[in-house]
This record gives sequence, structure tokens and C-alpha cells, in this order.
Amino acid sequence: MSHASQDNFLLLAKEAKKHNDLPQAKQYLLEALRLGHDSDIVCELCEIYLSQEKGDQAYSLIKEEPDLFSNQRVYDTYLKILAFQHYAIEAAELEYLLQKKLPVKIEPVSQIKQLEIMKNFKQLKYIQEKDYLLLYCLSTENFTNLAKSILMDPSPNFALRLSLCEDLIKLGYSEKVQVYILGELKEFIPKETDLLEKSPIYREVCVSLADYFRQDPSKLPIMIGEMNVCLGMLYPRLNDYIRDPDQFAHDFRNYLEQKKGGANQKLLNKIYEYLAYEKATNSDF
Repeated sequence: MSHASQDNFLLLAKEAKKHNDLPQAKQYLLEALRLGHDSDIVCELCEIYLSQEKGDQAYSLIKEEPDLFSNQRVYDTYLKILAFQHYAIEAAELEYLLQKKLPVKIEPVSQIKQLEIMKNFKQLKYIQEKDYLLLYCLSTENFTNLAKSILMDPSPNFALRLSLCEDLIKLGYSEKVQVYILGELKEFIPKETDLLEKSPIYREVCVSLADYFRQDPSKLPIMIGEMNVCLGMLYPRLNDYIRDPDQFAHDFRNYLEQKKGGANQKLLNKIYEYLAYEKATNSDF
């Protein structure tokens, strides 16, 4: 809920917008947001970003909303931004999640532009988030074909592999996909695969770590962050490598502290060897 000062800034912003002074309106809205979160102010600011052709900033802002669906104005603004950005892949993922057609038709960019995006992406040495988001402008067919071709290449780093796998899952892709993990070619069916953080193995390892660090909770976020990287290296075939999540969590802790990985010594050595290689040769996307 906004308070008096925010309401004043919002009124000033609307007045500035009425006089077509968008930079001033934006400043008022940013000042209002500094006083505290308010979804109406976020939506107003997103509208200004869109009118200034700054769809990327509008997208970043709306994605910070804790709930994109319950508030109708937030949801409508979200869809408007997806349409402006031509994020057809995210729209397709939403339709699969909601199991219904969206009220707004969100089209990918032209076929010529898609070919340019795919060609440029494959040539990138260092991939940033903005580069990856351009892939959301592709058609579902082009995105899935590109994703499959990249996943069959052993050189991309785990973060890119993880993002592509999870997007295929969110699209409900139902065919077998081949993916390199630690130098081995594996297969998975996205539609039948959990997202990393919903994986039972991931959850069990998290619970084990949380239980161990309950007396020293300040260390837990660092350990969870490191574990995300470690399990990300094995995703989406965690079951092939981890039979006992509690034992893995125990060995993982000891490995980080003493380089003693117990029953998982060879696996952890291999994970960190590949991780070191990726850090030295790939982007940090």
C-alpha cells in the first residue's frame, strides 16, 4: 500500500506525463519506489519505459514483482511488455504453465531477424543475460532446434545448458533431447523432467545442508549457492550421479572444507575440474 508521499509523487508523475514530460514523470515514479514497493507505481513506470522504447528496462522491472498473476494490472502490464519485446517463448511457457491461451497474441520477430539472432548467438564467446533473452524472440520451433543443437555441443558452460534445459521443460517439450554432462552424452525428456529447484534430489540436499548448518545459519546461503553450481553441472540427470542425497550433501561439505569427498570423491573431482575449465574458457552467464 502506498503512503502519502508516494501518492504525491504518483500525482506529480501523472501530471508530468499529461504534459508529455516523460523524463520528469519517470523521476517522480523512481522517487516514489525508493519509499517502498507499490505495484501501481511499478506499472506506471513500465508504461513510461515502453513509451520510451525501453522494453528491456520495463521487463526487468516487472519481473521483480513477487506475483505476476494475482494483480490484474500487473498481469496486463506483464503481457504488454512481452508483446512489445516479442518474447514469444516466454509467452508459450506461460500458456503451458496456465494451460490456456493468453488474452494477448505475442508474436516472435520476423524470420529474417530470427536467423540473425541465432547466427549471432552461436558466434558469441561471452554470453550475457541480454544475449540469452534475445532467444525469447524466436519461434518455438527455432528456439527448440537451436537449444537442441547447443545442448549436443560439449563446450557451452553449465549455466547456459541449465537455462536451455529449463526453458525446454517450461515449454513442455515432449521429445528426447541429448545433452552433454561432464563430457558424457545423456538423454532426457523435458516434459518429464523437474526444474532444478523442484527436483527431489535438489530438495533433499538442501534439507540436509540446512539441518547441518542450523547452528550456524550465516554459512548456509554460501553453501546453497555453491551447491546450485555443483548440481547445475549434473543437471538434468541428477539421478545418474546421486543415489543418496544425504550422503552427497555430507561429502560435498567435506570436499569444500578439506577436499575429502568420501564416496563422492571422484564425482566431485570431476565436477570441479570441468567447472574450472568452463570458468577459464566460457562466459559467466
